[in-house]
Amino acid sequence: MKKLLVLVTFIGMAAVIGAIVVGKYTFDGTVADNPYEKGLLWDAEQKERESSGWKVDIQPPSPTVGRNELHIHVRDRAGKTITAQVMLTVSRPSSKQYDRQYTALLTEKGSSAVQVDLPLYGYWDLDIRVTAEGKSILFHKTVYAEKGT
Repeated sequence: MKKLLVLVTFIGMAAVIGAIVVGKYTFDGTVADNPYEKGLLWDAEQKERESSGWKVDIQPPSPTVGRNELHIHVRDRAGKTITAQVMLTVSRPSSKQYDRQYTALLTEKGSSAVQVDLPLYGYWDLDIRVTAEGKSILFHKTVYAEKGT
């Protein structure tokens, strides 16, 4: 019985130490810079998004690891396509290491297209800055990059 207790304690301690080591090497320590100001800014952006009536859609909704061509569609309340300048910031929720900015190009159909590199599978945050009709509005989307086949 004592040997079993010692073994279970040893396994538990090894798991805790392993979690600490992995956490130390994968987390850059930043949760949010200036969280109060970011909260106020988020509220203002949310009100601006709602009052504009604009909607942003990304195709494909589930990209894969590696190079992806994303199509960004901006529509008004009535569902009509809005011709807009689109800037895209791609980042990982857990680290700033992979943050990248892209400028989307306008396509013939009125949407915007951009080549994006997603080096790791998992969740990615997309901040989409849409500028049109004298307004510049920031939209947030989260996508999951599937492992390539």
